[in-house]
Amino acid sequence: MDFRRVEGIFLVVFLFLNIFLYYIYQEGKTEQETAISGTISDHLEMRLDADEIKHPEKFSNDKKEGYYLSGQEVNLKEQASAKLENQEWYLENYVLYSKFMNNAPSRETLVLDSFKSIENFVKKEENVINGEDYRLNKNRSRANKEYVFNQVWEDIPFLDETSTLTLKAKKNSINEPIIESLEQTMLADDIEPLREKQPLISEREAVISLYTNNRLPTKSEIYWVELGYSRIFTVRGRSVFIPTWFIKVDINKNNSQLERVNAFTGAIITSNVSEVKN
Repeated sequence: MDFRRVEGIFLVVFLFLNIFLYYIYQEGKTEQETAISGTISDHLEMRLDADEIKHPEKFSNDKKEGYYLSGQEVNLKEQASAKLENQEWYLENYVLYSKFMNNAPSRETLVLDSFKSIENFVKKEENVINGEDYRLNKNRSRANKEYVFNQVWEDIPFLDETSTLTLKAKKNSINEPIIESLEQTMLADDIEPLREKQPLISEREAVISLYTNNRLPTKSEIYWVELGYSRIFTVRGRSVFIPTWFIKVDINKNNSQLERVNAFTGAIITSNVSEVKN
């Protein structure tokens, strides 16, 4: 057989083989690009997985409505004097700090066996001022250690320092968790909308905002996402609140951050509360 002819055949076969492999490679690359193209919303979980960001199985597309609200913090001194029993308390900058007395008759009835028992405890007016106005926040609570409650406006809680009830627990002499102390802030009943109700972005859109603004580090974890009101500034002693998506991001075992996203605009909130003087 002519050696040059054999060489030519092999050369042609090799050329076609390379063309075929290149075509297969391009097809696979195009399919991959197509899978991650389009809107980020369609492929959010895929992008998070690619960056090794742990997250809930699926983010909600449900949308609520909310307001710009105005409210005023309450000085709890008068109500504490009139209602609280078997507690030693004091006030500082609108925060009520209270500790339950060791010899209180009801001390041994404070054993915590479930979230339900702590909710029942909070509803008793001798234990907590206006406890029925607060709702348990399981995301921010730690069973048998710390229980966090928030005031609520039309099913959306206030998730800042203006209206929070925190109960702290410890173990008693027989190793049962009991309520040791509480901290409470409260908004007055005269909460009022400043504008008409407006549509809010969804949970999914809030996470997308964090992702596109590079607020989700690689190999981090989105621990929880919740919607609530947060204070943005105060005017003449009254606070102004906006609906906000709060997103807890765990960077590593020892480091986490609480991100805030404006639920009206999707913008990242980074500034602290300011006092407007006029």
